[in-house]
Parts: sequence; structure tokens; C-alpha cells
Amino acid sequence: MRKTLKIIVIAIRSLLQHKLRAALSILGVICGVMAVLAMVSIGEGAKRESLSQIEQLGTNNIYLKAISLTETQENAARERLSRGLTIYDKHRIMKGCSVVKDVACLNELTASMIGMIREISPQIVACSPNYVQVQKLFLSQGRFISDFDIEHKNLVCVVGDNVAEKLGPVGKPGSHIRIEEHIFKVVGVLRRYQKKAAKSSAVALRNYNNMVFVPLGTEGVLDQARDIIGPIKRELTEIVIQTYRADQVLKTAELIERIMGISHGGVKDYQMVIPLELLQQSQKTQRTFNIVLGSIAFISLLVGGIGIMNIMLTTVSERTREIGIRRAVGAAQEDIIIQFLVESVILTFSGGLFGIIAGIGGVWLITSLAGWKTAITLWSLILPLCMSIFVGIFFGLYPAYQAAKMDPISALHHE
Repeated sequence: MRKTLKIIVIAIRSLLQHKLRAALSILGVICGVMAVLAMVSIGEGAKRESLSQIEQLGTNNIYLKAISLTETQENAARERLSRGLTIYDKHRIMKGCSVVKDVACLNELTASMIGMIREISPQIVACSPNYVQVQKLFLSQGRFISDFDIEHKNLVCVVGDNVAEKLGPVGKPGSHIRIEEHIFKVVGVLRRYQKKAAKSSAVALRNYNNMVFVPLGTEGVLDQARDIIGPIKRELTEIVIQTYRADQVLKTAELIERIMGISHGGVKDYQMVIPLELLQQSQKTQRTFNIVLGSIAFISLLVGGIGIMNIMLTTVSERTREIGIRRAVGAAQEDIIIQFLVESVILTFSGGLFGIIAGIGGVWLITSLAGWKTAITLWSLILPLCMSIFVGIFFGLYPAYQAAKMDPISALHHE
């Protein structure tokens, strides 16, 4: 232990004799470690943002979404008697898939709220009573739509948090609002939904805070765009299928695809979105992204390591006489190797520490100025520090070996 401390003290004293050279030699390591930390943090932040968006959709959910069709596709759909997503699709799925826990339905309406003092333009949708459970929504006041409301076509509604806030007293349970030409009673208010901004339409999340829910079946009362002669009007915009476990999703999706293909006559008038599949694709892409970032950062450290080797070779050349004296008084080759390796590691370790400090500052600037989501983890701190130590050992080994194999007599006569 005492010998180790003595070696470290000697190494530090030797490095302090050339402060500027030591500082310049570790600059490359500082930049490399800073790059590693920044890139890993950016990658981790992007990963968390992507995963949070997908997980909000539910990893044990499958979505069937109605899509717009061309005129040719519309004609093919009429010929094969496909009316898009319907309530019968829900029943077929429930009957044909034993692992399906629940199926919720939603239909976007073209209706609007009128007669309000304040300008409010929420999205009005008709949904089934179980939609709130399947999508893991919660109420802050009142209740959600019930089976009784569906059965009796009660003109009731549940409003999102933003809508209730804008409506003021009118947005509380027991109040009445006007949607098109009909008066609806407010029976509940949704708790504020923390929506993650999605960058992909495939994982677009609904802004439930700005929505008004009415019972499924009131479309005939509200939706003024129904036109039998015009384009086919879908009964449903979205069907959400929930399985018992996430590991059942992919097989269930294959079965649902077959059921939908038969019931729709082979017409692809819907899109299937599987959050779990998106999650797996995102993780695969993220791994590739991390490899690319890691390679770039490693090259930065490699450049810093070459600088360390260059400086250490210069140091060995300058200290040839010192090496000869140490060998003459009994120092073994191993002692010389350890001495120069310790100096190299101290340089890179110091560069690693300063690089981490600079990297944390750089990540903070990226978050503040660019608005990118970043995440500094323990792994992102330990990895570059360990890499800097490895660089010190790897690039310091050759100069240390060169110093150790010097002939003591020739080294003593060196001027």
C-alpha cells in the first residue's frame, strides 16, 4: 500500500513539473469523455421519450383505426359490402379471440358546441362505457358514460379537463351544454391527462383534456355529415382491443387480422397499430443509434489516447537518465512500467473527471437551448470514466514498455 502511494505521489510530481503540457495532453480525453456523456444522455433521453409515448397507448393494446379511401377503394368496399369499422367487428373479435380482455369503441363526430360565451372548439366523440378503463383514464368529478346511457340514448356527456376549465361553472357535473341543436347534461369531468407530444402519426395520442365524450349511438342525433349517397360513413373511427397480457398481443393481432380480412371481404379499410410492436422497433432502432453514437464517441477518445501516447513517449525520451538511475539503484522493469502507466492513467482519469463536468454542462445547454430531452444516468457517468482509464492503460502501455526495456548503462550516459 505504501509503495503504491509512493508511486502515485512520484507520478503526480512528475506531471506537475510540466503543467501546461499535461493540461494540453488531457484536452483530447476531456473532449472525448464530454462527447460520450453528451451522446449517451441524448440517446437515453430520446429513448425515454419514445417509450413514454408508446407506453401511453398501452403495450397490451391493439388499435384498429379507420382510414381514408380513394374512390377506387370506396367502390371496392361497396362491392364487397364492407362498411369500414363497425360495432359488429367488436363482437366478432370478442367472440373469436379468447385472450381478449376487453374491446372499446370510439367514433369521431363532426358536431360542435354552440351558444357558449367563450370560444370553445373541443373534439366531440362517441364512445363505449369501457373506453375509460381500456385507456386508463380517470375522473376528477362525477361519472363516465354508462351502459344505461347507451341503451336509452341519454343525452349526457363527459368533458375533458381543459373543456371544463374553459366552461367554468357550466363545465361541472349537473350543468347543461348545447351540442348542435341538442342539450346534453354534463355527468363527469376527466382528470387532467399528461399527454406526451408524439412525433409520429402512427403513435399519435389523443388530447383527452380537449375532448367531449357522448354515448355511442347518439351519432345520428349529432353528426350532420351523414350522407348515404356520398362516401361510405364509418360507424366507428377506432376500436381498441385489450389483451390480458402483453405477451399475447402479437399472436392476437394475427388472429384479429384474419377475422377482419374475412368480415371486410379482404378490403383494407382500416389500419392496425400495435404499440408493443412499435416499442420493439423503437428499441431496435435505439440500439443501432447507441452503437453509432458510441462509435463516434470512441473515435473522439481514440484521438485523445493517441495524444496521451505521444506525450508519454516524449516524457520517456526526456527522462532517459532518470530511468537509468532508477534501474541502477535496483528498480525492476515492472517498477518502471507501473510508474509510467500510473502517470498515463492519472492523466486520462483527470481528463475523464473534467470531461464529465464539462459533459454535464453541455447536456444542460443542449436541453436549454435546443429543447431536446436528455437523461443523465449513472451508467452515462461511469461508462466514459471507465473508458478514459482504459485509454490511459492501453495507450500508456507502449511508452511504459519502451522505458522499461532501456539498457541501464546506456540510459545513464544519455545527455
